[in-house]
Amino acid sequence: MSPRDLAPPMTEADALSRTVDAKARGHFRYLADAPPPGTLHGAVLRSPHAHARVLHVDVTAARAIPGVHVVLGPDDVPPEFRYGLRLQDQPPLAQGTVRYHGEPVAILAAETAEIAARALAAIVVHYAPLEVVSDPAVALQTGVPVHPQGNLCHRFSFGRGDIAQAFAAAAHQITLQLETPRQMHAAMELEGGVAWREADDLVIRAPSQDPFYVARSVARLLGLTPAQVRVTGSPIGGGFGGKEDLHIQPLLALLAWHASRPVRLVMSRADSITAGYKRHPFRIDLRLGCDAAGRLLALDAQVLADTGAYASHGPEVLDTAMETIQGAYAFPAVRLEGRLAYTNNGVSGAFRGFGATQVQTALEAGIDQLARRARIDPLDFRRRNLAPATGDGPLDQDMVPQPELAWIGDRMAALPAPAPNTQLRYLTACGSALVRKGEGFGADGPNGAAGRLMLSAQGQITLVASLTDMGQGLTTAVRRMLCAQFDVQVDDVAVALGQTDADGAAAPDSGATSASRGSQIAQRLIRKGATGFTQAVLSRAASRLGCAADDLTFGAGGIYRTTARSNQPDLSFAALAGITEDITIPGLQATHGHPSAHSVFTACGARAEVAIDRWTGTVRVTRITLVPACGPPLSRSAFDGQMAGGAVQALGFVLTETLPTQEGRFTATNLDGYFIPTIADAPEICVEPIETLDPDDPVGLRGAGEIGLNAAAPAILCAVQEALGAAPPCLPVPAGWVLEQLKGLA
Repeated sequence: MSPRDLAPPMTEADALSRTVDAKARGHFRYLADAPPPGTLHGAVLRSPHAHARVLHVDVTAARAIPGVHVVLGPDDVPPEFRYGLRLQDQPPLAQGTVRYHGEPVAILAAETAEIAARALAAIVVHYAPLEVVSDPAVALQTGVPVHPQGNLCHRFSFGRGDIAQAFAAAAHQITLQLETPRQMHAAMELEGGVAWREADDLVIRAPSQDPFYVARSVARLLGLTPAQVRVTGSPIGGGFGGKEDLHIQPLLALLAWHASRPVRLVMSRADSITAGYKRHPFRIDLRLGCDAAGRLLALDAQVLADTGAYASHGPEVLDTAMETIQGAYAFPAVRLEGRLAYTNNGVSGAFRGFGATQVQTALEAGIDQLARRARIDPLDFRRRNLAPATGDGPLDQDMVPQPELAWIGDRMAALPAPAPNTQLRYLTACGSALVRKGEGFGADGPNGAAGRLMLSAQGQITLVASLTDMGQGLTTAVRRMLCAQFDVQVDDVAVALGQTDADGAAAPDSGATSASRGSQIAQRLIRKGATGFTQAVLSRAASRLGCAADDLTFGAGGIYRTTARSNQPDLSFAALAGITEDITIPGLQATHGHPSAHSVFTACGARAEVAIDRWTGTVRVTRITLVPACGPPLSRSAFDGQMAGGAVQALGFVLTETLPTQEGRFTATNLDGYFIPTIADAPEICVEPIETLDPDDPVGLRGAGEIGLNAAAPAILCAVQEALGAAPPCLPVPAGWVLEQLKGLA
């Protein structure tokens, strides 16, 4: 009798609660928490300047300190190496110029943290400070280049219809300006990892939303083949986009390769704030017009985004923002102009919502204003202007039909009225939003993926994929998919995620776990591979049992005869271990329209209720109702968790979180100067999912990672705007501005 026969089966709830409990109590062991014996301590010397020429780096004294194994400066890194996704412009160590405060200048590995600190202090660097470029608008006009090619990192332009004629015909118009904040991911797990050499290979264990991207980048850096760099990127203690690009992996790889000893390198919270990626701050100018009946006619949008010193995901973020700035609506005429500027303000990169959060928050505030200008209820105004279920998408691309926009509008109209305000001290109001965002990557991809179904030695049907679990519940969701697909129990399935190799063999490349694509990629992989995998398993079982494969079926614990079925399998899954089915799926991509356009969209509605203290000006969100249209939730607890997490992150975006700079330096150095919402700030959150998609939908579900945030943020701002009768000029909503508005209402 095996231990499995003695132990009660572990339910999904058991597994999920154990993981959550361990993380909440600080017991969970992340990838950098289990270094092998003999691991060295890695350390980074960072620039004290936001912009300076590096005249000389002398590491001689540091190398002479006993216990120091390796010290590397800019001359020890291939000078031509850069990393980045669309634009490869970022060196691991500053090459001739530092472009942001905290940029790595030198690295080392030593026996202890104390020795490493002494060695860092012994490194001599001579700088020649340069003028700091911190305003993105000034950056595009100044003669001070952050990069030799200039300060315009990326530009987006799109137009449809005659914009001048459309505004001339408009009965009502509004203009709106909004500045959105630089936001931190503030994940529990800091950027860190451990790496070591194994013969001619390098092993890296560091959180990453795309392990194969890490392997390819590090291989280029060290002159290896990608197969020589074996990366484990999962589990992750919170990503939100902050671990999608490379963070410490290039530095860690350099140290471990040169030291020939394992090296552990983990950022401090202060280093993470200084050098980690941030959400792009946006300046958004909108002009909207509608006719007398409240039909939208025109949108003119100008967006300026600050990507900081390097591109990272900036071009893709701007493209996504400009695609989603039309929201869920049909505009006959649009003019969209977006610019992405280099500055010396740290580095901005991927962040949950990926540009859509910023622009849809502004657009929905503008929609509310235009509706009131036309004397139409804002929700009715939204419903009469929704994009049609079929037809071209916002950038004139072909897209998967989206009938759920209308269904969301209907569901929101049916929500019960908010509770009446019974306390005169508080000013209460509610606001609504209805948004959509492309899922996965645009037409320029990559949108396809590879995976593998296998029967493991433990007798479990296992999905092998390089997708990563960062706390979003992907492991739970995939286990549920496998159980449903093969009609087995949760103990019969397993998931092997987040690695470039598995059991000594190359793992399939599933692409990045970003843009809410993880669940839909896993679902499509399992469906695509199920037929071949089932046939292989039943064929081998039939050979063992001496019967026809048609007489067999899957069930709890193994294979059963369909006739005279017993309560025990006729052959256990473990007896069939080793069967594998490799799977590839093509991308779901638009075939015409703008090259950055998506073909699959996710939609969500939100209603936020706020109470504003007339005495203090404090804005408190009391309730958020989310109506996501993602298809049937695979795991209701994980789905609701994603929605609730997004709603609270939206609260921070609109009301509390900002990280301004002074001469390129962030004004906060820890979480005592940057205010993320706590559980005490969390409102009541109600999730009412729409579980039906178009019957011919090629996926059958949508990711839940971002859409709750994207809907909740504008709903909160619309509620504040409804309460005070005006929109703030910037986010988070300034407390002083609220008090001034309250004076006007007194």
